[in-house]
Amino acid sequence: MTNTRVILVRHGETTANHEQRWYGAMDAPLTDRGRLQVQATGERFAQRQMTAPVDALYVSPLPRARSTAAAISAALGMEAIVDEGLREFSIGDWEGRTYQDLIDNEQLWARWAQDPTFTPPNGESPMSFGQRAKAAVQGLADAHPNQRIVLVTHGGIISCLLDVWLGSNSGDWIRWDPHNCAVSELRWDGKRWHGEIVNDISHLPPDVVIEVVPSYAPGKEKSQPD
Repeated sequence: MTNTRVILVRHGETTANHEQRWYGAMDAPLTDRGRLQVQATGERFAQRQMTAPVDALYVSPLPRARSTAAAISAALGMEAIVDEGLREFSIGDWEGRTYQDLIDNEQLWARWAQDPTFTPPNGESPMSFGQRAKAAVQGLADAHPNQRIVLVTHGGIISCLLDVWLGSNSGDWIRWDPHNCAVSELRWDGKRWHGEIVNDISHLPPDVVIEVVPSYAPGKEKSQPD
């Protein structure tokens, strides 16, 4: 029986996360808090390498993910391999705008709720992005049968995969949205995916954990970054 483990790690907090702006293909630097999150995540992997050794490390091409992967790479003593399929959901010409702006002026999430194939100018739709995310991660899992691999990627990739593979494939990605530097471990048995760990942040010090409800989350009380 196949027993392949895929560990998904979201990058550390960026200035765009703090400002609640959509940066998919664009990039933003890590915040001071983000750098502390990354440091703690590297320490997590260093501590567990003896008991749960990692066979390969992959990373999104975007600098925020590569900065995060650098700490894990140092902890594991292995090079991070860039994989284009792990890049974040891009909304093309609408990137860099706040979530609230996209709600107020483009009705973006309402449009997607009606039509998951809706594509912002020069961007991706939820449907096309989801297909890319699934193909990229399934391909990496298939390339490493019975091994443990780490993928340093983005919130969109992770929440999409958790919804499709562990949830009901409802398109409600928001409920799976990971904290920065959250770690999830999925197991592929050759037929289906199983969730071993989901969005775990137990390795993060309390002072670098922040509860922010994104402005695109419907029906929830919003809290603001400090």
